[in-house]
Amino acid sequence: MLTWLYHRMIARMERRYAYDATYLHEVVDAAPEAARRFMKMQAAGKWKADLPPEIFHAAALGGALHEDCGPCVQIVTDMALEDGVDPALLTELLTGEAANAPARIALDFARALLADAENLDALRDEVAARWGRKGMIAISLTAMASRNFPVLKRAMGHAKECRRVRVGDAQVPVLKPALGKAA
Repeated sequence: MLTWLYHRMIARMERRYAYDATYLHEVVDAAPEAARRFMKMQAAGKWKADLPPEIFHAAALGGALHEDCGPCVQIVTDMALEDGVDPALLTELLTGEAANAPARIALDFARALLADAENLDALRDEVAARWGRKGMIAISLTAMASRNFPVLKRAMGHAKECRRVRVGDAQVPVLKPALGKAA
């Protein structure tokens, strides 16, 4: 019974975002309990606290960009657009151009967090000063959750496609600088 519901939920997401989630269907078929736990884990990353949409979605982009080269970043971009985030801001964040400072800080913090970059402490302090510890936690949770889909997709052997991301009707080349310990 639950597998039918999970497949239906995944199919709805596939239609909504023009996304191939074959790997998620495979997880449901092989291990429905794992699928349930994965969905439950992802729910934590949807908690926005009191963050403005552009800050929350900038952090989600940071998480997806850490692991993905297109399809999952596209979904995060589409969700940001649905939530009213300015397309010009999303383009700036995706291309690495100078963007609105607060959103850029959220994106940079998310990426530094996942890469354990040297500038993490300074960014954490700035995030906490701007949005409080509650906001820092929400940014951290969405960054962590946004990387889970691409990681699971890669684990299932389906992360074979890289592509440019669309913001509205425009194709945007995504800048993906390495952040490792030397960043």
